Amino acid sequence: MKTNLTNLPFYTADNDENKDQSEYPFDFTYELGTGGKASGKVIFNEREITFEVTNSGNPLFELLKGMAKLIFEPSHIWGEDNISWVDWYDETGFLRWVIGTEDGINVTIKLIQYEDLFDESTGTLVGEGSMNMTDFYYAIIHKLDKFIKRLGLLNYEQKWQKDEFPLTYFLLLKKYLIEKGCWIPTNEKVGSLNDELDFLLA
Repeated sequence: MKTNLTNLPFYTADNDENKDQSEYPFDFTYELGTGGKASGKVIFNEREITFEVTNSGNPLFELLKGMAKLIFEPSHIWGEDNISWVDWYDETGFLRWVIGTEDGINVTIKLIQYEDLFDESTGTLVGEGSMNMTDFYYAIIHKLDKFIKRLGLLNYEQKWQKDEFPLTYFLLLKKYLIEKGCWIPTNEKVGSLNDELDFLLA
């Protein structure tokens, strides 16, 4: 089940954040629920992939670590595969992200949904395509920037009931986008995150 992105407009960091996200081929949402669960969706070239993950894994850490690897361990320069495999676990199965780059400019993305944790023959390709690397990274980091400003680091850990928000990888990727000149500051009002910084400075 392949998705052709050839003739579609791509999501770029130059687009106003208030525009309708449905017009872009990639969008991402992630929200914490209760009891160590999170849910959301990926919209990829008009295909909507919903997910629910549990804290038996660390999905945001693994995704951001995999994204950072493509930049800071650029094995494509030496003619080797530069691919990150990231598994997001739910109660019975998992969603696999396969993200790779051959030139450090564009990324290929595959999303594979597995119905059984222990049987990879249950996998179904639910999304596939390629796009500009900074556009893909911006779509994710910009959403997570708003997410963590709204929620706060302490609230994140309390609701997730396990791991901390992957702040180091998040900041590395945000810095990468700023240095590329394609970061638009979010309009999200910073609430509990400001309070946490005050605690740090006290």
